[in-house]
Amino acid sequence: MLIFAFMHSVREWYSSWFDSPYYHLLYAHRNHQEAADFIKRLLDLIQPAKDAHILDVACGRGRHALELHRHGYAVTGVDLSPENIKYAKEKAKNKQASDALQFRVHDMRNPLDTQFSHVFNLFTSFGYFKDPKDNIRTLESFRAQLAPNGVGVIDFLNPSWVLANLVKEEIIVRAGVKFSIQRYTKGKWLCKDIHFQVDKQNYQFQEQVELLEINDFITLFSQANLQLVDLFGDYQLHAYDKELSNRQILIFQ
Repeated sequence: MLIFAFMHSVREWYSSWFDSPYYHLLYAHRNHQEAADFIKRLLDLIQPAKDAHILDVACGRGRHALELHRHGYAVTGVDLSPENIKYAKEKAKNKQASDALQFRVHDMRNPLDTQFSHVFNLFTSFGYFKDPKDNIRTLESFRAQLAPNGVGVIDFLNPSWVLANLVKEEIIVRAGVKFSIQRYTKGKWLCKDIHFQVDKQNYQFQEQVELLEINDFITLFSQANLQLVDLFGDYQLHAYDKELSNRQILIFQ
């Protein structure tokens, strides 16, 4: 039996895949030191006040939120995945984090009834929605949650670099599970098909991310009454280069 876990008639791909334990198994190699270093550089750049309250949107299992809290900031992490939030809460409890670190299940297209000094959306946690209006809704939500003079950050892939360095097929083995991965483009979407077998059960998931360029973001920001104020090309916050940079780090207000 083959389980198609990305069928849109049931759940959007990001709802099922991000809530799956196999998502975290596949990406267990993520570089936590790189994330910690990036947060440190970002904080040095933005220099939030000591009493800043930071919103981490699509926080996943909370690695960025936990790092922000470690620097002394109040942080609220939100994610659509109940399993991610459950894990993040346990991690915070194990690290004896204060009540200034909170996690909750939430859809980023809808604003919380709280304003924050900063809104962070990190590690390509944007561009999932088939309906273009949902991108606008998300950015309008960011704007509604930003306090006056607040600063937002979106960390997104650089389509030019990704396509130039695309690995079309590969096999990755994690904890005895063999993931077969195919990457390809479909129109303006980058797709990743993921196949694997566990206990003789076949699974198939798919990731889909819209290949949004800088000009796309500028247009989206304008429609949401936001503006791009700075741009960097990697986690070291070097200047952005369309061909050479692997990220688009967008600072907006």
